Amino acid sequence: MVLSCIMRSRRKSDADLAVSEVIGVVMLLAMVITMMGGVFIFLTPYVNDFQDNTSWSNANGIAERLDGRIDVVAGASADTGLRTTISTTTSSIRPLINAEVWTVSADLTADDTVTVTYLNQSSFSIFSQNETAEKVLVWTQDGEHEVVFNTSNEEVIINHELNVADIYIVTVFSDEKAIHRHAKIPLSGLQINTKVQNGQHSIALLNDARYDKFSDETWSVSTPPNLNIEELFDGTMRASLSLRDVDTIGSMPDGNDARFDIRSAGPITLFSGDAWNFRFTFESSLGPTITPQMNEGWLTNYNLNRASDTLDLHRGISPWQRASGFDGLTIDKSGSAIDLEIDLQLVEVSR
Repeated sequence: MVLSCIMRSRRKSDADLAVSEVIGVVMLLAMVITMMGGVFIFLTPYVNDFQDNTSWSNANGIAERLDGRIDVVAGASADTGLRTTISTTTSSIRPLINAEVWTVSADLTADDTVTVTYLNQSSFSIFSQNETAEKVLVWTQDGEHEVVFNTSNEEVIINHELNVADIYIVTVFSDEKAIHRHAKIPLSGLQINTKVQNGQHSIALLNDARYDKFSDETWSVSTPPNLNIEELFDGTMRASLSLRDVDTIGSMPDGNDARFDIRSAGPITLFSGDAWNFRFTFESSLGPTITPQMNEGWLTNYNLNRASDTLDLHRGISPWQRASGFDGLTIDKSGSAIDLEIDLQLVEVSR
């Protein structure tokens, strides 16, 4: 009887010990899970920031590679191109259609001052101050139209049947010699969108320039267009500008191995050599802050000289008329010749 009681007591103690071990293990697991949950909650913002930085870095890589490949092809002869493969798993690429519009004009002789004014889809007006203009050639990518007229001391209305909604170039002649050129250049490009925790990060590649934007911010100019201005040893101002239009054909590829075919449609020389009364305008539809940012950047030196009352010493970009640059910009308002180099680069991107 005594032995039986002792054995039952031992069994009860063993059972109590087993229950205690199970409870201990459960409590230990609960503590581990609680600690892991706390660590996860603590680390989540850092993990998200790391993922955002990784996605942002990948988007930068895509932008740099695409821009570099396009730059290689842009200055090449027509039908020259290359194929490149880019991983776009964390980003998407879409076209930016006519997101910038440039106008450039200049006299090609010192003997006359000519003004070309766009009136509507089917007409321009030509005013020749010294009455030397007698012929106009309107060029578009779809065709060209020539008009011969008598010299006049009044505006001459030129009618045509071309589609000038896109790129057009108007060249004015006197005795078969070009004396003035005016061009409107709408430019398209590419936009790279990447999802981040707080929305979306966007990169716009337009005309060899780059613009950046986060969802809660406005567009900012990261790299401006490549407009180079310098004073030569003889005092002549030199300006060079490449306008790059990237036309997309079909939908843009995506995925790990997105293939892009990049082809040159041929560069077009707009100005090369001496020019007088150069004027250009820039307008961006990317965002309302871009055009003011660009004008402010171009007019920085002018405004500094204006504030210090030393405009007579200023050489470089100046307002065409109003100080805001709303009417356009020019280079060296002295009326002397400048060395002007402007070319238009046409590029096609397809899958």
